[in-house]
Amino acid sequence: MVVLKIFKSPLCIVSVILFVFLIVINDYLLSENYSSSLRKMLRIGALERNVDDLFPIKFYHIAFVDYRTNTPRLRIFSISGCLGNSKYLNVDIHQKGMRTPARMKIYGRPMEGHCPSAYWPATPCFFSAHTFEANLSVTGGLTKVVIKLGLRKVELSVQEIHNPVQKGITMCLIPMYYYSQWQNIVLYIEAWRAQGATRFIVFYHSSTKDTRKVLDYYQDLGIIEMRPWPSFGSLPNDIAEKYPNIDNSAYIFAYFLALNLCIPEIKTTIGAVIDFDEIAVPRNGTTLDYATKEMTGTNVGALIFENNYVSMNPSIYTSEFSGVSSPTFYSKSGPQKVRHSMFERLISYLFFQYIFNASVIELCQVHHVESFIDKSKISKKSDGALLHLRYNVKSFQANTILKPFRFFPNNASHHIQNMHETVKSIFGKTPPPVSLKSLNTFNICEKRSENQGMCHGATCKSDMDAVHEWVYDRTEGVFLSGEY
Repeated sequence: MVVLKIFKSPLCIVSVILFVFLIVINDYLLSENYSSSLRKMLRIGALERNVDDLFPIKFYHIAFVDYRTNTPRLRIFSISGCLGNSKYLNVDIHQKGMRTPARMKIYGRPMEGHCPSAYWPATPCFFSAHTFEANLSVTGGLTKVVIKLGLRKVELSVQEIHNPVQKGITMCLIPMYYYSQWQNIVLYIEAWRAQGATRFIVFYHSSTKDTRKVLDYYQDLGIIEMRPWPSFGSLPNDIAEKYPNIDNSAYIFAYFLALNLCIPEIKTTIGAVIDFDEIAVPRNGTTLDYATKEMTGTNVGALIFENNYVSMNPSIYTSEFSGVSSPTFYSKSGPQKVRHSMFERLISYLFFQYIFNASVIELCQVHHVESFIDKSKISKKSDGALLHLRYNVKSFQANTILKPFRFFPNNASHHIQNMHETVKSIFGKTPPPVSLKSLNTFNICEKRSENQGMCHGATCKSDMDAVHEWVYDRTEGVFLSGEY
């Protein structure tokens, strides 16, 4: 009876409510972009556990030391099951001239902001992209980092990140999977170069032979830089059977991971996350000049470009580029403003792409900036347009409208002729056609996966291999699970 009276007392009830509230707010804050010191404070009293050799996790083979902040930060990227708020890595920091490495405890967080994902197509997926970050007391000379996972250890090389100083735009592209529309790449490279882009970083998984020829051509010219994006491989034998196959349970092949691995490689003042069928253009001038003006001496850290579906007549998939000079715009476009509720933000971001100040970007997603290093920075809607060249845009049955935006800032006829000459250099007088059968096959497979409650991922490999011969990347040692 005494216990019951105590439980019913106002003080006890208030205490219980406060306790529940703290648990909820703790979980929310740790999933958001708050400072590491606040996250550490909120972990006080939580049951901490290190990520051990039985946990399903793979690491990108490079660790990064970020010098864009006053205190250098170590950044490690992984694909894994959900970590929770209190899981950490035991990491040994090896420094030149030091015999004994320094041991650090480093906590991780999901790049998407939540794990499991709040984005409905990703809800069946088991694996998610994560980042582990910690401030460093050392100021240079790191030679390697070694992650201790119980009986396993993973050794990563080290690469430094500095504030970029070169004028230009670096294009970061999501991993290329089963790509066949090689004409998109020609237009993308030429249009973005005219808009001020100077580097193109492409994570490559698979494509048709014709697409690979185009990539190799631009790579030989030093315009495209290819990065391997092979299969994630399997987990160690002791745990492989306990968890889903990573390739089959990583949402859209963990493209968040690839995009954020591109950020440390940006050496230009401006960066962009925009796919091969999208060109972001301002109302006047070049994208580079416009972005530089908007982001210099202001609180603008990123510019958002609203989606505009466009087509060309004739279609570029006939290898004819003359329609580039006067694209057809369709009325089906994204919302007119960026909304702020969690659900509305999620929906609205699907209709935008963005470019950013590479000195202040921390984490990015496909359609919006996840976080800035400088918390005073904001994303601003641009006075421009995203020209989104969808192969099936006419099936939307939307009204056509007039807009002043064009792929090239000037002299479109010169660029069109240049694209024709480029295609001739790669394929000769008779360029190969693009079959849309592989696109339809992939869409059908993804719809089937969705109906079956499966993760969108490499489960479509057998379907795709049945309709085309693909060039796969088979590089080893990109994603590491460690050795005993």
